[in-house]
Amino acid sequence: MKTKLENGIHVFSEIGQLKKVLVKRPGRELSFISPSNCNELLFSAILDWKQAAKEHDEFCKILTQNGVEVVYIEDLLLETWNSISEKEQDLFIRKFISESNVKDKKLHIKLFQYLKSRSAYGLFDAMISGITTFDLQLSLEKDVLVTQPMPNFYFTRDTFSSVGNGVVISSMKYPIRKRETLFTWFIFTYHPLYKHTTQYLDRNNESYIEGGDIFPYNTDTLVVGVSDRTKIESIKNLAKQLYRSKENKFKRIVAIYVPHKWNLMHLDTWLTMVDYDKFLYSPNVTTNLKFWKIDLTSPKLSIDSYDSNLESLLESIIGKLPIMIPVAGAYSQLAIDVETQFDATNFLVIKPGLVVGYSRNYYTIEALRKAGVEVLTFNGNQLSLGMGSSRCMSMPLIRDDVEIINRKGEK
Repeated sequence: MKTKLENGIHVFSEIGQLKKVLVKRPGRELSFISPSNCNELLFSAILDWKQAAKEHDEFCKILTQNGVEVVYIEDLLLETWNSISEKEQDLFIRKFISESNVKDKKLHIKLFQYLKSRSAYGLFDAMISGITTFDLQLSLEKDVLVTQPMPNFYFTRDTFSSVGNGVVISSMKYPIRKRETLFTWFIFTYHPLYKHTTQYLDRNNESYIEGGDIFPYNTDTLVVGVSDRTKIESIKNLAKQLYRSKENKFKRIVAIYVPHKWNLMHLDTWLTMVDYDKFLYSPNVTTNLKFWKIDLTSPKLSIDSYDSNLESLLESIIGKLPIMIPVAGAYSQLAIDVETQFDATNFLVIKPGLVVGYSRNYYTIEALRKAGVEVLTFNGNQLSLGMGSSRCMSMPLIRDDVEIINRKGEK
């Protein structure tokens, strides 16, 4: 089913033909990860940043070869910058400095002058990569970061989510990631193509919500994970905004609990849809599951707990019994643990039954292919150390819709 594009965003499906996707190429910001700040920057290891960039290029090449228009956030930022006045540009620079917790007035002035002197590309590169005392010519002996890098920015799934014809701009849990949404806000406030997009939630939402927990399953149902990084209060706020919006077409929100384990940040780290009726999941999450529903057609907007198992819940959404594909094919507990660690559920769907992800998740790839899913792979040995895979590294901007199958299994 083709999309009926009303603006720059159209995503009512997890599996419809991917037409346009947003990515961020890893850059110099990864070079600032060190043993002393690794945990603070939310990384499990120190990356070879140049190799990570090559791996990302391989990922994007696969997308392009399969008919997907790949849009780099760096290009959107440049287009946005060139479309606004100098006064608006200055305000954005000052906002960045303020949110970087630079409180010294002299340093604030020095940073402003430094950023103003750079080209538009150089300005955004500096903001994202991190600015040091050497950059500001304050110290030639000891190079110290004045503004922190944003090494997680290549996970474009996290900072916002395309929801139907609108967006949810994330309210990030960890302080180190909050500035990433400043750039998302900038694009959706000023970019000529995206500034009129409905924002169901903005970056100032009072409780956490992040894009890795948001799944438009079909034109009727939005699935949202209740995780360590997305709170039930945010889902209630989202329901209110969807109910009030003339743009909204979703009829319900289904919320799924994500157990608080250190390597399960979002719902897409243990459950993803890969075909009309096929779901990839980690067997490490099979107990203590909780589900809720919000009826968006009712003005009460009550969030009701739902007594079900995972298969029955998914059947109620897609209209037929789901085929459940376990990570590592449930080959062994060791294989499940290892491949869950490297986000084996986190494949990106290019079209129904065609996915792309890391080549290192051998057993999961085998299980997907046995289930009839075509798998395209790329080397992600460095990228995977950031705790995310191809779904995390991409935000669909346009997908084709898919037809909803009714409970009898008929289209």
